[in-house]
Amino acid sequence: MSKKLFFIVAAAFLTLNSQQASAMSRGRPVPESYVEGDIIFIQSQTQQAAALREATESLWTHVGILVKKNSQWHVAEAIGPLKTTPINDFINRSKNKAFKVYRYKHFDPATMLKPLYAALPKYNKPYDIYFEFSEERIYCSELTYHVFKDITGFEMGRVQKMKEMRLDGPYVQALIQKRLTDTGRELNPEEPIITPVSQMLDENMELIQSSN
Repeated sequence: MSKKLFFIVAAAFLTLNSQQASAMSRGRPVPESYVEGDIIFIQSQTQQAAALREATESLWTHVGILVKKNSQWHVAEAIGPLKTTPINDFINRSKNKAFKVYRYKHFDPATMLKPLYAALPKYNKPYDIYFEFSEERIYCSELTYHVFKDITGFEMGRVQKMKEMRLDGPYVQALIQKRLTDTGRELNPEEPIITPVSQMLDENMELIQSSN
């Protein structure tokens, strides 16, 4: 390679890296750094999210899986039914457009992409407003938990019991009253639950990008 060509290639490489670093510093998605099967977390702003923030003591209340649709990045998310949302639309729902992208170390894109896309339709179910491990309904972190367990054989995050959550906050109490008490249901303190933050803190998760 001639010196001139070398410097041209080197300059192009440095420019690309600089553009990616600049995008990261401004909190924009950097698709070049993602692979299908990466996991994205956001800070949802719904009433339910306020209760989840109290219960889990974390700002990170929603999670989905990065997938490709028509060669564009989308997020597979359980919002009843399973939906694929353009990544920018997904991030725009987050407080201050905050997001984090992680990679699960047990997931191998080279061998597990087909199983990933085959597993997702199995969980096209109504949204689970009761946060139960149920065959009939599903919630966001339950989707990521089951899909990656199906594919890798490993559990992403720590399954806890409902009684381990902080349940005495005003938003949590209001949600329990509306969804359970007022409909004749009771909270089961032994109910298993998997939360977005427990998945984010899994030791096998590698941070790929953070908006802040």
